[in-house]
Amino acid sequence: MKAFSDQYQPLAKDLFGLSSLWLGEDHLVYVKGSGFILPFTEEYKRFRLSEIQAVNVAKTSRTGWIFLYLFGLLLGSLIVTLILVVAESMRPITVIGLSLGFALGLVSLGLLARHLILGPTCVCDIQTRLSRERIRPLNRYHRTLEMVRRIDGLVRDRQADVRIGGESDGTDTSSVASSARAVDFFQVPRVVPISFGAFLVLGLGGLSGLHLESLGLTAFVLFMILATSLVLLLALIAVVRKPTPDSLRTVLWLLLGLHFLVIGIGTVYYLVVATREPAYTVGLTGPLEAYAAIPSEGGMALYGVFTGLLGGMTGISFTGLILAGKWRKKIRLAAKLESAALNPATPSDAA
Repeated sequence: MKAFSDQYQPLAKDLFGLSSLWLGEDHLVYVKGSGFILPFTEEYKRFRLSEIQAVNVAKTSRTGWIFLYLFGLLLGSLIVTLILVVAESMRPITVIGLSLGFALGLVSLGLLARHLILGPTCVCDIQTRLSRERIRPLNRYHRTLEMVRRIDGLVRDRQADVRIGGESDGTDTSSVASSARAVDFFQVPRVVPISFGAFLVLGLGGLSGLHLESLGLTAFVLFMILATSLVLLLALIAVVRKPTPDSLRTVLWLLLGLHFLVIGIGTVYYLVVATREPAYTVGLTGPLEAYAAIPSEGGMALYGVFTGLLGGMTGISFTGLILAGKWRKKIRLAAKLESAALNPATPSDAA
C-alpha cells in the first residue's frame, strides 16, 4: 500500500503494521497481514462504500493485560529491592542486576500507562451483503469510533448517490464536503502545544543543568520533570479521545518514550551513586547534589546519554510546536473555505 499512499489515506494500523485499513475514493482497503514483526503474507480485501451495511463495534475486557503489566512492575521492583538489600557493594554484576530489574519495571510501567491512555479495547466488524470481516487494527474503542465518524458521512453520501441514480443538480459540493470533514474531524487540543512548550523548556533546562551544575537549576529541572509528566498524560488522553492528526500523536508518543528513558536512567544513576556515597541521601540537597554532579559522577558515557536524550527531547518538542501551528492554520483555513462555500456572496452583495 505504500506505493499507492498518494491515492489512499491511512485510517488505522496495528502495533507492528502487519494489518492496516486504508480509505480510497469510493472504497476501503483492508490489508490483513500475518507474520512476526514483519508481514510474511498479506491479504487484500476491498469494501465499497456503497455496499457497507454496518460497522459493528463491541467493547472487550482489558483486565488481563492490566494484571500482566502490574505483575511485571512488581517483579522488577522486587528484583531491585532484593539486590539493594543483599548486595554489600556496588560491583559490576550488582549494577547490571539493578539495571535489568529497573528496566523490567520501567517497561512494564510504560506499557501499563500506554494501555490505560489508549482507553477501552474493542472488536470491530465491517458488514456487507456478502461478508462480515473482523478489522484487527481497530481494537481500541475511541480510535474505532473516530474512524467510524470519519467514514460515516462518506458512506451515507455514496449510498445516497446510488439511491438517486447518481443524478446531480450541477453544483460542485466536493470542496465543501472536503472542507467540512476537515473541520469536523481534525482538532488540536489546547493541552498539546502546552505540552510541547513544557518539554522544550525541560530539554533546554536539562542541557543547561548538565553544564552549569547548579543546585537551583537542578531543582527546576526536577520540578519540570514532574510537571511535564502530568501535562503529557493529559495531552495523550486528549489526542486519544479527540480526532487529532497522527503526526501530533506520533510526536507525543516519542516524547513519552524519551521521558521514560530520562526518568529510568536518572533513577538507576541515583541508586548507584547514593549507595556509593551516603551523603547524597541526606535531606533535600543530597539528591540535588547527586543530579547536579552527573558529569563528574557519571562519567562521559552517562553525560553523553543524557545530552542525547535531552537534545532529542528539545528537537522533537520544537518540531511538535511547528506541526501544531501548521495544523491550526489548516483547520482555520478550512473553516473559512467552508463558510465561504456555504454562504456565497449574492450579486447584490458584490455590487
